[in-house]
Amino acid sequence: MTLKSYRLDAAALFSVLTTMTSFAIAAEYPATLDWSGRVNLTLPVSGVLDTVVAQAGQVVKKGELLASLEPTVFKAAVAEVRADLDRLTEEQLDARRDLDRVQELYARTVASTTELDATKLRYARASALLAATQARLERARRQLADSELRAPFDALILQRHGEPGLVISSQCQPAAVFTVARADELIALVALTSEQAAAVRLPGNAKVVIGDRVLNAELRALSVDAAMRYSLELSLPRTPGLLPGKMLQVRLP
Repeated sequence: MTLKSYRLDAAALFSVLTTMTSFAIAAEYPATLDWSGRVNLTLPVSGVLDTVVAQAGQVVKKGELLASLEPTVFKAAVAEVRADLDRLTEEQLDARRDLDRVQELYARTVASTTELDATKLRYARASALLAATQARLERARRQLADSELRAPFDALILQRHGEPGLVISSQCQPAAVFTVARADELIALVALTSEQAAAVRLPGNAKVVIGDRVLNAELRALSVDAAMRYSLELSLPRTPGLLPGKMLQVRLP
């Protein structure tokens, strides 16, 4: 090999290495950690907040009770509808027995068509009232259940806004009682140009570099706002030492 060819080969190798290094740098982007699933929790029914059992910084399981409204009105509504349901059940049974009797008499030509039609109408009305009351009971039970605020998922309580005595009104914007986020994961947000966003393929995986640690992350969503700014969202496990606001690097495939 001549000196000239050696120099050419070395130059070509340097070019390849430079290109590979540039590619590696281009595939790594700065990102910011944020809470995953952050949401304000309130109650869908009106009432006065009676108990608030969770505290900021507490981790709660899905379905765990966080707060509840004063239950007297909701329990009374259920009891009232149950009483109506018992009465209307008996009325429907009586209408059914009457209808059976008149149908038997009509078959023996003892009862008239008018009497039979009137008995059928009474039974139909009793059945309709019973069905409507059963629906009212389901609604009253649902409102009683909705008077208790429970964790929608395994959550970390970020803020406690409500205290006993707070009035919750479902007719307007209800006051938030808690702000929570997912307890088991965080998200990393990456700002991308349109060219960079065009190369992203969902779903997919990526690496998140935090100091000397490298964590696996999942590409979750790619959004764009009205100003045509692209944002890539990745999810990663919540581990000790990782808090929202921390800067990190994301290596995209």
